[in-house]
Amino acid sequence: MVALGTYFFCKNKRDWFWLALALGFTVVADYFLVLHDWHLPGIAVFCFAHLAYISRAVRGGCQENCPLANWWIAVWVVALVVIAVVAFIWLDGIFVVTALYALLFITNIIISARYLKHNRKLTITGLLLFAACDICVLIFNLPVYIGAPGWLRGVFPLIWVFYLPSQVLLAVSAADYSVGKTKM
Repeated sequence: MVALGTYFFCKNKRDWFWLALALGFTVVADYFLVLHDWHLPGIAVFCFAHLAYISRAVRGGCQENCPLANWWIAVWVVALVVIAVVAFIWLDGIFVVTALYALLFITNIIISARYLKHNRKLTITGLLLFAACDICVLIFNLPVYIGAPGWLRGVFPLIWVFYLPSQVLLAVSAADYSVGKTKM
């Protein structure tokens, strides 16, 4: 809801579109992960959230007809095919999709730090909090997937300590905070 409200205060409608798309994918991923505990489809959808964030940064950093921006359209299509094949064919698809997710997340942070022009610090802070949340999720799930000690699951509250602020910061990162300021 916060991200939808920023539409009226955003600096760039294209930037807002990619942000809203990423947050939309995040809602769908959370539906799978939080409400149903379905890890494979949840992580796969989160891959698309990070592709949308990357597209946001690339589109915001390039002019029209930018080769880098056009390249990301191809990445979207390839990612869709790869995720679909991995998710439905491989037995250990969760590990492959998780590795793809991690690569996309790291790429997201690097590209956002390099190309994003609007509210870069706000976005990077949100992404770093999001990464801290995911590290806690990884630690929380280690006992389930690799038989690590059960006490690691005690990290669960930290997931939400990092996740909620990360999503708020990302949701408000499209807003134009220069409105009403005078240049000196």
